[in-house]
Amino acid sequence: MNKKILWKVGIWMVFMTYLLVDLVFWKGPIHQKLRGDDLERSKYENIAARVFAKPVLLSQVDFAVDQKLWAKGMSRSDLSDKQRLFYRQVVLRDLIDQYIFRQKVGTNKADYPVSDEEIDAAVLRFSRRFNGKEDMITALKKYGFKGEKELRYRLAAKLQQDKYLNEKIKVGIAVTDEEAKDFYDKYGDEGEVPESIKVKHIFISRLPAPGQTAEEKKVYALNALNEMMVGLNVKEADVVAFFNTAAMKFSEDERTKNNSGDLGWISRSRITDDFTDKAFAAELNKPTMVETKLGWSIILVTEKKLARKRSFAEMKDEIVIALETHRRKKKIEEYRISMRKQHGDKIRVSWKMLEEPWTDSKPPEN
Repeated sequence: MNKKILWKVGIWMVFMTYLLVDLVFWKGPIHQKLRGDDLERSKYENIAARVFAKPVLLSQVDFAVDQKLWAKGMSRSDLSDKQRLFYRQVVLRDLIDQYIFRQKVGTNKADYPVSDEEIDAAVLRFSRRFNGKEDMITALKKYGFKGEKELRYRLAAKLQQDKYLNEKIKVGIAVTDEEAKDFYDKYGDEGEVPESIKVKHIFISRLPAPGQTAEEKKVYALNALNEMMVGLNVKEADVVAFFNTAAMKFSEDERTKNNSGDLGWISRSRITDDFTDKAFAAELNKPTMVETKLGWSIILVTEKKLARKRSFAEMKDEIVIALETHRRKKKIEEYRISMRKQHGDKIRVSWKMLEEPWTDSKPPEN
């Protein structure tokens, strides 16, 4: 081999070494140039990210944002530019995770089977968001779904991903009796049962009847209630029976009049102050007149319960569910972050793209 060939081989090896260092280790000028071209191309092609070489379009991100907003009873017009950017960032991370999970599940599908019964239940839960099947189909078309068949396909994929994720994070979720009791000992006072009363009422609204003035309604209400108060001035043993009859005959509260005016057990947080202040101060089985912003009532308190601390037995199930839910959320987030780090070389994100104006949203590609 002559010197000329050796010289060329040497130059080629030096160039390839520099290219390797620039692109992989140093991320130098060539890497930056290629990266810049890739970002420009991504912007032109409406690509917000690439995961395992598959593009995530900005329109897909906006589709997912629309769904989040819809679930909250909101729309794009409710968001400022800053809020739009925030929602897009949150949603894009979710989509990236879904792409990673899809890749993971795709190579282990047999390990995470989904039955028709599970899909049927998921479709039923989804359909409850709508006022009938036609309303659901209209919404699916609006968001680019090709009918119920595609909905079932996507829900099945989501169920598989959930099973995969639950399998990966299940260790360390369960809460022991000792852990639940320790939590109760520290925070049990926050589970106090508040003071409550069992109360009935005969209600007359401030709203006048047709052809009646507000003043005439007030005079009628007070006269009627005063007459009832006189009628209720009977032996204590007869008060409840008399009250039940009067409620069904005179009360204007359609929800309770046919149930003897029964409001059930109430706490101070359930009803407005102008009602509860007098109700909680009333003596047992003694009719009391109450005026509120809505109208006038005769109330009858039949039972009282003082505030008390709930026992561990009463709170145990709630504590276990709360602690397991907290642990599950934490472990899911930790696992998602670890997956992004593990596959960081397969993820390319153009965060700048998220600052672009709204697009015509479309559902994610299969």
